[in-house]
Amino acid sequence: MNLITKPDAEECLDRIEAWWDGHLTDRPPVTLNVRSDRRARDIAPPSGSWRRRKLDVDYVLHCVEAHVEAGVFRAETFPRFMPNLGPEICAAAYGCELEFSETTSWSVPCVGSIRDVPGLAPDLDCFYWSVIREMTDRSIARSNGRWITAITDLHTNGDLLAALRDPQALAMDYADDLPGVRDACRHVTPHASIFYDDLYQRIAAAGQPCTTWGIAISRRPMYYLSCDFICMISPAMFAETILPAIEWESRRLDRTIFHLDGPGALKHLDALLELPALHAVQWTYGAGAGRAGDWIEVYRRILAAGKGAEVQAADFDDARAVMNALPAKGIWLSLGGSCSAGEADAFLAETARWARGMR
Repeated sequence: MNLITKPDAEECLDRIEAWWDGHLTDRPPVTLNVRSDRRARDIAPPSGSWRRRKLDVDYVLHCVEAHVEAGVFRAETFPRFMPNLGPEICAAAYGCELEFSETTSWSVPCVGSIRDVPGLAPDLDCFYWSVIREMTDRSIARSNGRWITAITDLHTNGDLLAALRDPQALAMDYADDLPGVRDACRHVTPHASIFYDDLYQRIAAAGQPCTTWGIAISRRPMYYLSCDFICMISPAMFAETILPAIEWESRRLDRTIFHLDGPGALKHLDALLELPALHAVQWTYGAGAGRAGDWIEVYRRILAAGKGAEVQAADFDDARAVMNALPAKGIWLSLGGSCSAGEADAFLAETARWARGMR
């Protein structure tokens, strides 16, 4: 893959593929935000509502182009664009309407009973999915070797049920009709491939690597598996309903990383680590829950299970706390904040020494 904006793309992909395979090359993958001396062009937004702005494909792609032109893409940071209408786009394919705000969108639940879900099928010709297809196709055509087009944010399994029903209603379903929830989850599980394959085949046909909303990327089919709803249920409920769906999704892809969101979801970590086809875990501890250096034992559990760990460090000092406590093998460091090119180069040299066991 040749990227005009990132001449070292293949070298970085080699480093990343080694991480997926549980190996370590010269250093672990690192994602960071290098400040640019170029200011992105101002793109005038369309007038009207947030909905109109989010659905304006021309405006969205003008913004992507301006961002990439002004960007600096050091280490395993890639120029990319993810077509996005919010996390409940899959629910829209079953008939849910979407409502938009400045930063996100949410679905208007359209299912009156959990027992109605097995009668549903996704319609990929619906309005909202058609916009995602258009954004994907036009981004691929327009990128012209400048950025990678990502697969949109797919929330399947339990999060899909929550979007169709409403999270509070689904929580009551767990209390009142656990068999109905189990049957609904079994029904929608294979639909995950319908959504994924529709977008992946477009990206693969263009010769681009595969990525999505997170930092991970691969030359092979990959995705962040997730279910934010699991913080609401017990390990026994999780094992009966959502875990089988996650296992099924993990076996359908060559590379998988689970987005574990918040301390309330940690009770399910051990069950996830037992999934043989899961390659890595992104532990997202969340606002008010400390820094990466406060969660060393969680990362140790992940590494001890033979999985990779995406570490979301707040800054260089937080990353160093992790580096002082853990081996480099299996770690992907993602740094918050921004830095200069010189600071980035110095830190990458530190990670290379860490990989050689020289800390």
